[in-house]
Amino acid sequence: MSKLKEIYYFYKKKGLADTLRRLRSRIFSVTTFRVNICELNSECEGITVDPEYKIIIDDLAALDQLRSEVEGLPREFYIDRTHKAKRFYLLVHGKEPAYIHWVFGKGEYSRFCKIQDDVTVELQYGYTMPSFRGKRLVAKALNYTCNDLRKKGFKRVINVVSEGNVSCHRGMEFSGLKEYTKVKSYFSYVKKVTIPRYI
Repeated sequence: MSKLKEIYYFYKKKGLADTLRRLRSRIFSVTTFRVNICELNSECEGITVDPEYKIIIDDLAALDQLRSEVEGLPREFYIDRTHKAKRFYLLVHGKEPAYIHWVFGKGEYSRFCKIQDDVTVELQYGYTMPSFRGKRLVAKALNYTCNDLRKKGFKRVINVVSEGNVSCHRGMEFSGLKEYTKVKSYFSYVKKVTIPRYI
């Protein structure tokens, strides 16, 4: 059901032509993705979120308020509705949404990974609003998130990025996430990577 909801929200935001192009690229292509991991053994020392940004964590009421005030937000701001997500980190500049990514754990949705323990989480569906690109918000948000999750008792963070997503890979250079392995999507089918239990 989550896939149908995702397609529906994509259609509502992008229209029929873009939706059909997305389906065609997903179904009739082979794509390589990088699985990145950060061990939360110590505090991430990379670049940090600038003080002019407000950070909202897991507050769905605040996210709902933002969605009611800002028209045309992309599908990444609706992952709670399409994939039953509950946890997220949202950066807001004034009243403008700047960046968001979602947090999934064991037993929750993942297209690429099988998480085996309760101290590992995967960051998914990150998105930087166009007017805030070029400010390294991906790396800043990832570093903030990793430090916050470490304080909450988590031991490891995963994220998966397409090989073709150059801007996101640049963000990785300034964060603690490093390549762990690669996985291929064959015509939208993915053999999930099992992430071993944290020892």
